[in-house]
Amino acid sequence: MKKIIINLLKLALVGGILYYLISDDRIDFKLLLLYWKHPSTLVTLVAIMSLWIVSLAALRWWLLLKAIGLEVPLKRAVLLCWIGNFFNMALPGAVSGDFVKGYYIIRSQEKEGKTPAATTLLIDRFVGLFGLIVMAFFALVFNLEFILEQEKLTFFAWLVTGLFLGTVLFYTIVIFPFKEGKDPFILFFQRLPGHKLTIKVYQAFKTYQHQKMTLVGTLLMSIVIHTSVAFMFFQIAHMIGMTELDLAAQFFIMPLGLIVIALPIAPGGFGVGHLAFGELYALIGISGGTDIFNLFFFVQFSIFLLGGIPYLLYSGEYHLPKSEEEDLGPEEPDSSTSERVASRS
Repeated sequence: MKKIIINLLKLALVGGILYYLISDDRIDFKLLLLYWKHPSTLVTLVAIMSLWIVSLAALRWWLLLKAIGLEVPLKRAVLLCWIGNFFNMALPGAVSGDFVKGYYIIRSQEKEGKTPAATTLLIDRFVGLFGLIVMAFFALVFNLEFILEQEKLTFFAWLVTGLFLGTVLFYTIVIFPFKEGKDPFILFFQRLPGHKLTIKVYQAFKTYQHQKMTLVGTLLMSIVIHTSVAFMFFQIAHMIGMTELDLAAQFFIMPLGLIVIALPIAPGGFGVGHLAFGELYALIGISGGTDIFNLFFFVQFSIFLLGGIPYLLYSGEYHLPKSEEEDLGPEEPDSSTSERVASRS
């Protein structure tokens, strides 16, 4: 009953946001017809999303699996990513597909491999977040004068700087070889609010302490993925006629919006993303940010729905029993994971 009420509240929130945007003439669905007038732009966007971004995301997860000794075929990782994307469109939030992928990958492992397989999903999600932060920071550095001239962006500039320094510190701590049982940060995290999640993320990353190249490589892949998304936004803006939008400014604004729509409120950030990007673009004096996101969402939604094809074709292997739906989340990492990673170094 509680779950039904929460979902109804989320639905009401999304519906209220969309009603506000439409009634205030801040979203124009007729702009979708621009894809008919600019087929080359549509083909470019579809190719970037389906052939490049999804493939890189699957490869990133596959590398995380392989680094801790889990030999999952690359083809299977790609199919699971497509299926996860499909459920991201069908369920609230951008993390919903991770739970589905988690169920399938855990089920395919032996008992000792179930926990490390689940932790890779947690790490993959945070590597993506860290990639957004790093990308936004470098966009800030290379456009410092322009961004600081925008008084409304000052707060976000400091926020991104703080998050970047926190990311660098976190990675430094992760690869530092503390003696077993003498990690001071475990005690520190225990004093913080929400320490259970913080410790879980920290211990999950610690399993890659001796896999520095994997950590760096997957972070760089995340930056490339997000840069590609920013380029898609830039192409859409120019298709609409917003030629005054600077690419570097786009690289700063887009990560902030993606962080917002990662909240588990609506499928693919529908409604929430429209509002967030509308407000963020307004900060740099660009109206029509809602329409840019709407055109991006249309492409993403259409492509991610294709993940339903492998889900249906491999229904025997990828069927999700109702009795096991509660076992989708990641478990606590155990010490055997760290030992297995160390033995591979």
